[in-house]
Amino acid sequence: MPAKSLLELLPRDHIVVPLHAATVEEAIAALVRALVVAGAIRDRQKANQLLLEPRRRSIVSIVPRVALPHFRTDIVEDVVVAVGVSPAPLPSANETRLDSDPVVLVLVLAPADFSTLYLQTVAALARMLRDDQVVDRIASARTPDDLLAIEALNDTRVQPSLAVRDIMIHDVDSTTPDTPLRDAVDLMVRNGIRALPVVGDKLEVLGIISEHDVMRGLLARIPRVADADRDSVESSELLRVRDVMTRSVLCVSADLGITEAANLMNNKNVEQLPVTSEGKLTGFLTRSDIIRKLFAR
Repeated sequence: MPAKSLLELLPRDHIVVPLHAATVEEAIAALVRALVVAGAIRDRQKANQLLLEPRRRSIVSIVPRVALPHFRTDIVEDVVVAVGVSPAPLPSANETRLDSDPVVLVLVLAPADFSTLYLQTVAALARMLRDDQVVDRIASARTPDDLLAIEALNDTRVQPSLAVRDIMIHDVDSTTPDTPLRDAVDLMVRNGIRALPVVGDKLEVLGIISEHDVMRGLLARIPRVADADRDSVESSELLRVRDVMTRSVLCVSADLGITEAANLMNNKNVEQLPVTSEGKLTGFLTRSDIIRKLFAR
């Protein structure tokens, strides 16, 4: 399948400008109603039911002023994109936490079995919306035709296959070899992550520290109840990341196909892969991210 431009995925009747709503949730409902009127959603009752199930929504802030609600549902038969531009920033309800109040909403819906095209569409939109000039033009649109005239919509392509960059974590938590082990573990627990890449001064990957590494490093230092002494406890407190990290680590490029990356994980029996560009850490790919994003879990 050839690459599509975002413009091909955005008919004029999928654009609501101006978008009149009081909250982000009302704005999403307005976009869904526009898709019903346009015929992209044929079952109005199911559309209303979807809006009553906030747990199924995935709404993220790409940059200030922009929110990208995207989720998979059987109310559409293909990937569907809708865009709304509000005259004023939209606050969100309690169940939706965003970094800022958006004025631009880009809604993406897709059937459950459209994993690749769905993720590629979301990734292409996210890349485009990180450009401040593009966001300025979208936010200043006063009619659907103003928005359709934005060159970036035609220039941004949705590729037919997935790459590591489309699934990886972009804002990567990392640590350094000299970081106290307790601090690294606290970061892992606080952010709910199972591993951290270990980097140097120039963001070069020096290793990785995982839950397995932490357990292996601490096990020999856990004193038995019968012969526990203060020196044993203090020796655990003095551990650094370098004392337990795995130094031999496999890194991949963001351009690598996701199928190749998954096969690499299976063949090498690794749970996560640091992603590098020109020798610097730029992302992190985990098995759980692949499973969660491909199967909407």
